[in-house]
Amino acid sequence: MEGEHLLPNDESEQNRMDLAHHIYLLITGGRLYLAPIVNPQRVLDLGTGTGIWAIDFADEHPAAAVVGNDLSPIQPRWVPPNVQFEVDDYEGDWNFVQEFDFIHGREMEGMVKDFDRLFAKSFQHLRPGGWVEFQTIELRSFCDDGSIIKKADAWLKWSSYLHEAARKFGKDMHTVRTWPEKLKNAGFQDVRVTSFPLPFNSWPKDPKLKEIGRYQQLHMYEGLTAYSLRLFTGVLNWKKEEVEALLSEVRKVLLDRTCHIYTVVHFVYARKPNPTS
Repeated sequence: MEGEHLLPNDESEQNRMDLAHHIYLLITGGRLYLAPIVNPQRVLDLGTGTGIWAIDFADEHPAAAVVGNDLSPIQPRWVPPNVQFEVDDYEGDWNFVQEFDFIHGREMEGMVKDFDRLFAKSFQHLRPGGWVEFQTIELRSFCDDGSIIKKADAWLKWSSYLHEAARKFGKDMHTVRTWPEKLKNAGFQDVRVTSFPLPFNSWPKDPKLKEIGRYQQLHMYEGLTAYSLRLFTGVLNWKKEEVEALLSEVRKVLLDRTCHIYTVVHFVYARKPNPTS
C-alpha cells in the first residue's frame, strides 16, 4: 500500500493537509462543497487524510452518516457520532453495500493511477440523483506578465522534473482538465466545473487573494520536500543533496513577491442520472 503513495503521513504532512483545508475554505467563502446536494444521508470522503473535511461535513449535516477512507489511520479518535473512518485503498475494490448520496474527493491530482476506474466506481456506488465532487489544486504554474520566465528558472526546472517523475511513477500530475469528459464517459450528467485563481504568495493587490496567497506560500513552503523528495530520489535517482539544493532555490522564488505566479483550484462535480432522465 505505502509503495503506491507519493506523500508521507507524518505530523508535518498532517499539518499541511489541515492548512490546505483552511485554504479551500478561504477560496469558497467557507463552503465545504459546491455541488447542489440536498439532505444527504450517506456520504463518502475518499482519501480523507486527517479527516478534517469529513468531520466538518458531519458537523454541518448531523443527519448524514459520513464515511472517510484512507490508507493511513491518522484521523482523530474523538469525532462526531455520525463519522466513521476506515483504512482502505480507494484505488482497490470497493466493498460498500449501501449506495451513497454524495461522494467527495480532494487533492487527488497526482494521486490516482486510473481516473476512469475511480469515476466508474464512484458512479457504481452512488444512488441515482446523487452527486460526486472532486476538488484539486492544479499542479501547474501560470503567469500573466512574464515574471516567471525572468525570475523563476529554478521553479520551472523543479516543476518539469516533478511532472516527469510522477509520469514515470504512474501517477500523472496533469489530468484535472480531462476529468469532466471522463465523468461524462462514466455516465454522469450535469458535469460542472468551477475554478478559482490561487496565487503562490501575497503578490496580488486584491485583499482576499493576498490573504489566500499568504497561506498558499506557507502551504507550498512546508510541502515542497514532501512532494519532491521521493520522486526525485526514487524515480529520477537524484541524490538527496541535489534535491535540497534545487528546493532551496525554489523557496527563494516562492518568497519573491515580484514573481507573479499562480495556479487554479478546480471544483469538478457531476450528478448520476435518475433512471428516467
